[in-house]
Amino acid sequence: MLGSLQLIQPATVSEASAALSELGDQAKIYAGGAELLLLMRHGLLRAESLVDVKKIARLNGIQWDGNVLTVGACVTHNELECDATVRERAPSFARAESQVANIRVRNQGTLGGNLCFNDPHSDPATVLLIHQAAVVLGDNRGERRLPLDEFLLDMYSTALKPDELLLEVQIPPLPDGMHSGYVRLHRYQRPTLGAAVALRVSNGAIAEARLAAGCIGPKAQRLWDLERKIEGMAVGEAGAFFAEQKTYLRDVLRPVDDLLGSAEYKLYMARVLFSEALEEAAENGDQTKT
Repeated sequence: MLGSLQLIQPATVSEASAALSELGDQAKIYAGGAELLLLMRHGLLRAESLVDVKKIARLNGIQWDGNVLTVGACVTHNELECDATVRERAPSFARAESQVANIRVRNQGTLGGNLCFNDPHSDPATVLLIHQAAVVLGDNRGERRLPLDEFLLDMYSTALKPDELLLEVQIPPLPDGMHSGYVRLHRYQRPTLGAAVALRVSNGAIAEARLAAGCIGPKAQRLWDLERKIEGMAVGEAGAFFAEQKTYLRDVLRPVDDLLGSAEYKLYMARVLFSEALEEAAENGDQTKT
């Protein structure tokens, strides 16, 4: 059960940051509340005050400036799933957003909240990594920008400082000629694992690749070494190559046993899913040529 709570509704980033600084650990940021309120109801997280940031203009809206897609931290998963610009500029990300939990969570939960919780079983970060997305963080002293892979530190841990807010997520489109795919497994409305791939294929061979895995270990991660190794391979050859990467994936992704599957199961299925995601990305590229 939730006890009595003080609700603070700042109008600016500076006001929100000042409230967080003054109240310390007793205050939590409230945006969609999809995960926050669930944890509080189960007694896993305690707070005396909620700093409601939904009315801060900087944290709302989706903008395309011709180079980068900027998403406010308070934009919901459903907004991202349905937005025409997101679907055009980052189609695999829009698809991942359409599969977050269930319609209630997608209507309530926000992208910023999702990334700040850094729940290891979550879809958006995995696809954002192949877009080389970045986050903008701010407090009452100023702002700073971090690549997403530097923001996500470990399970439920990020680089966000106690009095900082995640203001926006900057999502560059994939380079010309590069196409993406996202394949996942899920149970109980939560992803067991996800594989995101972006490919540029030239003359039947992979000229450039981006690979990211999520929901296997403590956080979503790019697979930088494998990206370089599959360059020059045909897509089918790269899929077969993944089948041999159990040791590498274990060392990099640090799979864990949990209710959604054993570490061994996740390692096996990760290799299967990457093969499927490679094919999907290649097929998406073929469709744009016809």
